Amino acid sequence: MLVSNGTIATIAFFLRWVRDASPSVQPVVIMTDRDQAQITTLEAIYLWSTVNLCTWHVLHAMRLHFNTNQHPVLWDRVKAWVKTEDQIEFTRLWVEISCDPSAPQSFIAYLKA
Repeated sequence: MLVSNGTIATIAFFLRWVRDASPSVQPVVIMTDRDQAQITTLEAIYLWSTVNLCTWHVLHAMRLHFNTNQHPVLWDRVKAWVKTEDQIEFTRLWVEISCDPSAPQSFIAYLKA
């Protein structure tokens, strides 16, 4: 979808068109960046789908928030966190990441929002 604005109304128009054109397609998981308009609209249109943040975008955001070379343990945790398929491990790593006092709060806020 290419648009000049990423408003909820524009995204909803496109997603409804896709949904109505392909009613048999019911995505289980949808990946997106951290665009709140996309997330809100996806959750409204595809009620039974899980919306996850894209691995690449999460890792890229971390690199924007701080120098990963200065936080190697945290960086290793985040890389493991975004790749795990185990819910218990995912939760354990998130607790470690979000409670780490050395973790940049801007990055934690990015993930929590």
